[in-house]
Amino acid sequence: MAEPEPKLRVIDEVTEEPSEVVRLGAEGVSVEKVERLPGRKADEAPARIEGEVRENFEGRSLEPGVEAILETKEVVANIEQPWGIGDGRLAGVPYGWFVLIALALVAGGVWSVLEMREGELQLEIDHGVVKQKVAEDREEVRAATVLVEEVERVIAAYLRAESVEELLPLVRDSERVRPMIEATWAAEPRRPMKFVRMSLFEPAVLSDRPFWMLRVEVEEGEAQSLLVEQTGETGVKVDWETHVCYQPMAWDRFVSELPASEALDFRLWAEPDSLFSHEFSGEGRWVCYRLTAKDSDGYLFGYVQAESEVAARLGELSRISPGRKATVILRLRRPPGSASPRGVVIEEVVAPRWILVEEKAKDSP
Repeated sequence: MAEPEPKLRVIDEVTEEPSEVVRLGAEGVSVEKVERLPGRKADEAPARIEGEVRENFEGRSLEPGVEAILETKEVVANIEQPWGIGDGRLAGVPYGWFVLIALALVAGGVWSVLEMREGELQLEIDHGVVKQKVAEDREEVRAATVLVEEVERVIAAYLRAESVEELLPLVRDSERVRPMIEATWAAEPRRPMKFVRMSLFEPAVLSDRPFWMLRVEVEEGEAQSLLVEQTGETGVKVDWETHVCYQPMAWDRFVSELPASEALDFRLWAEPDSLFSHEFSGEGRWVCYRLTAKDSDGYLFGYVQAESEVAARLGELSRISPGRKATVILRLRRPPGSASPRGVVIEEVVAPRWILVEEKAKDSP
């Protein structure tokens, strides 16, 4: 069956004369006269022939015309030009930058040399400091060795001394303590001891003065606790009063007799209490402390006037002591005609510990 010829449908009226056109058909090329559509001008450029729709085509979706290619600007002749190396120099970089870079390189070199030299000098200084420190450490070790040897020598001589004359050169405040030593040895003859070794050697600073706490083992008997003062680089003196815990009168005797005599200085523990009786009645007037001593079960009640300096100092020492139990030397007096069976007056806090360190304490009886 023959395919029908395609025909044009005329819209409204013909505005221009018919003209011949070439039509491509199924049976070949034919020439026909057709009428132009309304409004079309004769000199208008013919429309582009559109091809059939190409589905699943892997090429570009938009085909540029030839005019697009022709309108493209001229390609850069030298592709290396934008990188500044086409003519052998950096594009857009002034020559002044070379000067700055050169100065920076020179400055960096000078800085490196100075740092190297400074490092060498610092290394020499560090070596010197290390050598000095080593020398100081060696000197400290030597001095410490000499000190320990001197302490052992003094302690050994102190323990084996059989007379007051042998003992006095080895003890602190020898002139003040001489009558105390003589009275003590007269009441109880001294038993010499043989030094074996030190089991404790610890420093202690009391009133800005150097002391050493020692625990000394002896050949026969209990270990002895001693306190020695360093009197020079290697010199030491033993504190005899703390070694024997010296009391002007046996504490048990003082507790039982309560002699109405001059004030006496005792090494005691003072703990706040609340017993107010006899002439010491009235809590607002007095502050009470329970007084105990080493190696004794005896106790007394010491009273100090409230709002006094002695009460303030003893209260502070008690506050900072473990269990509020202060270790002190107190000056006690039994008032004449006192009716209290265990009451004494605390006249002064002689020392905040059992050792007399301050110079003013040397005048104490």
